[in-house]
Amino acid sequence: MKPGESVLVLGANGGVGHAAVQFARLMGARVLAVASGSDGVELARRLGADAVVDGREGDVVAAAREFAPDGLDAVLLTVGGDVAQLVLSTLRKGGRAAYPYGVEPEPEAVEGIRLDAYNADPDPDVMDRLNRLVERGPFEVHIAGIFPLEEIGKAMEAVERHHLGKVVVRVE
Repeated sequence: MKPGESVLVLGANGGVGHAAVQFARLMGARVLAVASGSDGVELARRLGADAVVDGREGDVVAAAREFAPDGLDAVLLTVGGDVAQLVLSTLRKGGRAAYPYGVEPEPEAVEGIRLDAYNADPDPDVMDRLNRLVERGPFEVHIAGIFPLEEIGKAMEAVERHHLGKVVVRVE
């Protein structure tokens, strides 16, 4: 991200999305957050999104076109499906989109758009850059719930349901 760029975060109230909203803001980007439910919308606003749309009830494409009339510079897709594919149509030519491996269904490439899948990168340089952003803050890790390892099944159920932020499994 570069300062002033427009970015849309799909799934902005989830574990990856709520961090992405904050990282993008700390990097100087303008952020349109797509969250679910009134609690998700409120979290995204509180974390600094410039604009927020409820992905369950709002028109995500219309919100994106209003937010960036010439097209978005970047999109983070933390969920797949029809809405993710529609969001790709709001990118400007030469725009870029990323999604973590495991998003289903996988987004399909759109001509003129760079689409990349990624895994978490434990590279020390990347971690240093992220840590410097967190230290610049403010930065909040919102915890939806903490589960002991023996209740990992319940943690997975929580991830599948509507939740805000990270679901944590404690290993002792």
